[in-house]
Amino acid sequence: MTHLATHYRRSLPALLATLLLAIMATACQTGGNGDAAKRSLEPRNEQAKYDGIDISSYQGYIDWKKVSSDKDIRFVYIKATEGATYRSPHYAHNLTQARRHGLLVGSYHYLTSTSTIDAQFENFSTFALKPVQDLIPMLDVEVRGNWSRSQLIDSVDKFCNLVEDLYGVQPMIYSTMGFYNKNLTPHFNKHHLYIGRYANIEPEINWEGEYTIWQYSETGIIPGIDAYVDLCRYRKDGWIDEILLPQQ
Repeated sequence: MTHLATHYRRSLPALLATLLLAIMATACQTGGNGDAAKRSLEPRNEQAKYDGIDISSYQGYIDWKKVSSDKDIRFVYIKATEGATYRSPHYAHNLTQARRHGLLVGSYHYLTSTSTIDAQFENFSTFALKPVQDLIPMLDVEVRGNWSRSQLIDSVDKFCNLVEDLYGVQPMIYSTMGFYNKNLTPHFNKHHLYIGRYANIEPEINWEGEYTIWQYSETGIIPGIDAYVDLCRYRKDGWIDEILLPQQ
């Protein structure tokens, strides 16, 4: 009896993930990699102040029809999970609706030092399901917690390798410029980097690193979002096609 109960407890997350996948796949049938996303891959407007946004549950439920009317917004990264247990209650709605309205969507996990990397990856991978992702996953690394610098690097390395095993690609890494240069460079300089620097000067990455996306403001105002939102620019010599998640 105990063994059977344990089996069902362990199977429940997988069953829920399968159900979520079916719902999200149906809801996203007109978005993401279909015709509705063609605008996202068109050449950028060189006069645009931003190319994309990133959000979490702080922004709540978003009116993606209004957001998508802003032709300069081509992509969005959405927080899916944090640690071993937290899952954003707004994630499924925002992901499906953003894709439905023609935006390319990626998902990110906020790394903590309070639980194992295996547990955190399971939380992320069973919630941010591969078939409904357009962009490569992203790992948000902003604090060391109770890890040393070497422990942080080892932990990020392990998470990245688990992502590659399942999603087929190394993840983008998000961090602020100061934290990244102090704790992560140059080990992850070959990754796509999503760097926060709230200034008019582009991020500078030590050891000849290069950012892919620059989060230049955390106080953006976008119609359809009832809170401040992070605004992001793609680097001038690159474009979104290089961070598309390979489809199998």
